[in-house]
Amino acid sequence: YMITQNVWIVVLFYLLFKHYNLKLGKPDDKPEFSDLAYFAMLFSCGVSTGLWYFSAEPMWHYEGYGTPRWMDADMFNMNTRAEHAVMVTFFHWGLHGWIPFTMVGALIAILSYRRGFPMSMRFTLYPLIGEMVYGVLGDMIEILSILCTIFGVCTSLGLGAMQINKGMVRLDRGTYLGKDYIGCSGAELPGTACEGNTGMTEDREVQICIIIGITLLATASVVMGLKKGIQVLSFVAFGLSVFILISILFMDHTWYILNVLTSSFGYYLWYLPKISFHTDAWEELGAASLGQGGAPDGRGGAAGWMNGWTIFYWGWWISWGPFVGTFLARISKGRKLGHFIIATLILPSIWSFVFLGIMGAAQIRMSNQAISAGLDGTTIATRYGSYADKTAIGWTQSLEDDDGNPYTKWVPVPDSVTRLYWLGTEDVLFEHLSAYGGQGWATFMTVITLICIVLYFITSSDSASFVVDIMAANGVEEPPLLQKIFWAFTEGAAACALLASASEDNPKAALNAVKAIPIILGLPFTFLLFWMCQGLVIVCHEEAKREEAERENVPLIGRRHFKMFLLNFEKVTFISCVFPFYGLGVVAEKIGWCK
Repeated sequence: YMITQNVWIVVLFYLLFKHYNLKLGKPDDKPEFSDLAYFAMLFSCGVSTGLWYFSAEPMWHYEGYGTPRWMDADMFNMNTRAEHAVMVTFFHWGLHGWIPFTMVGALIAILSYRRGFPMSMRFTLYPLIGEMVYGVLGDMIEILSILCTIFGVCTSLGLGAMQINKGMVRLDRGTYLGKDYIGCSGAELPGTACEGNTGMTEDREVQICIIIGITLLATASVVMGLKKGIQVLSFVAFGLSVFILISILFMDHTWYILNVLTSSFGYYLWYLPKISFHTDAWEELGAASLGQGGAPDGRGGAAGWMNGWTIFYWGWWISWGPFVGTFLARISKGRKLGHFIIATLILPSIWSFVFLGIMGAAQIRMSNQAISAGLDGTTIATRYGSYADKTAIGWTQSLEDDDGNPYTKWVPVPDSVTRLYWLGTEDVLFEHLSAYGGQGWATFMTVITLICIVLYFITSSDSASFVVDIMAANGVEEPPLLQKIFWAFTEGAAACALLASASEDNPKAALNAVKAIPIILGLPFTFLLFWMCQGLVIVCHEEAKREEAERENVPLIGRRHFKMFLLNFEKVTFISCVFPFYGLGVVAEKIGWCK
């Protein structure tokens, strides 16, 4: 995984500069969508759902989830630890992540729009194996692609349903800074849930209903088509996400966040050659007491962090390559290859940096407040500032009066400060947004965030259904309507079945099991992407030569019309000037006409 990503990124940047103007289509083809709509759609299809679910990743790395190598206090102080946490998040969501999407999308677009092949994954190997793609190998590629797409989307639907369920429960109970305010009798103990308006709870039945609702909306979007369905929803969802980010940027410490973005981006560029090859080789040996050769000083990270984070991400990105790559190819007709690589590799990475950088910087600052005030997160009273003992949790500030005399002042921890690390995954985002205002603001932002997340899950689901339709229809760009509906319902039904099969004690067990399937399937797709990479280079060179030949044969004023002819003189050319039929005789003899 680590080596392949580095090889592919070199190839893509080579093609970016070598064949920038190669068009994904005929010379007179125009882009079907505007640049803004194009970016909103590709981002909605690609990683939007994951970004919201993992929006707290920088904070988790900073707090040391899984014990990464930068938790060694002798090597990293807390400032450099924060810098490293944001940088590693950028690495997971940056250029290396988007490579499979760009690779698959570019190859399918060239083969489909320039050579007339169906928009099918099997034909990505046509430049290498030719007609063999019509056999068993091609069928296996199609089946694996459909399985990866369905299981990946089912997992996203399940995790998304849990996050949406959490947001709806918070709205129903009026949750604000760890406290419920609606449907309470007044006798509840700290941290006890209230009944709320409707008595809604976090359970499988509610989450299944949420998936059914999202599936119906996604089906309607698929039926309406790209321009009236996915494009419109992507616009709205992208606009809401921009509003949320701008709100955080200007309601938090703006200059601090801008400094974090600048510093972390530079750190990412500087560290990229190193971290892209880093494998935690010594950490994976485990503790020294295991006798496997682990570090005797007991310092550094823990075994398993690399597999749980970086390797997980690479397998996940690669396994989603057929789905997202096919969708990108479908909406990229008429664009240049250079534009395509920039729009699907560089710009999404930058937007991911902005999104996760703003979220991460704000949450790390809030975590530092909580840690320094004494909120260790072990109990409800040391998790939320609203529950904390104001006489014991806070800061003793050393100040000077107007005459320069020193004195101390006790400042209790504000209610808005929360030890986010100790909250559930689905709670972190909502509690973070609630910290910037009163209860009314928290309710407003919860509603806006829920709408945004729902729209992103709809666009992700309907784009996945659309792609599976194309794959199952042997690459037809506009599959039959009934087949679109069938696959949309199938994805929703599979996600509901996964949630229903899980126990009440561990509702994520089934989803976590299925989540491993795309990761496992990502390994064979790694080898396929190597072949696709070679095929992409081949077709780019061939198409560039074809364009050059066509240009040279067009009679333009001032052009050397016979340049290609002059460069292709052979020995037989001069012989034929004296013996005109000699060349024809040689050809006739070779094909057997003279026998």
